[in-house]
Amino acid sequence: MAGLFGLLLASESPSYAQTNGPDGQTNAVEVWKKKIASQLASKRAFPPGAIGQSGTAKVKFAIDRQGKLISRALVESSGSELLDAAALTMVERAEPFPEPPAEVKDEEISFTVPVFFAVRKQLPWAGGQWPAEWVEDQAKVDAKIRGICRGC
Repeated sequence: MAGLFGLLLASESPSYAQTNGPDGQTNAVEVWKKKIASQLASKRAFPPGAIGQSGTAKVKFAIDRQGKLISRALVESSGSELLDAAALTMVERAEPFPEPPAEVKDEEISFTVPVFFAVRKQLPWAGGQWPAEWVEDQAKVDAKIRGICRGC
């Protein structure tokens, strides 16, 4: 999940940042952005129908001062409708967002975030293919068992 968002970092920071002085103001805003990034990351889900697909979808969304989602839109496609839809759904599921600190004066706050989806392979027990080396190893084990136990 590292690198999930440009300016928003995916790791959480302590929420006890100082609030006095210019550094304290910056810290409070950065902590708030990290909370939003963490919340978004926790709601990201790879769509089951997109197995074998990858890409980056850029989503722009806006929230109000209470953390309510006002709007969301796809600004750059990943090349996959399923991945694009998953990126938009992630933003919806993350609502409500943390309220902005007092240092953020805007009534509506906009973010544009890239959402990365890496290639996922379907697991063998879910209908995917077993890795070739596993198949070879199993064939060797089966041959040994047949050689030892001829009539069983």
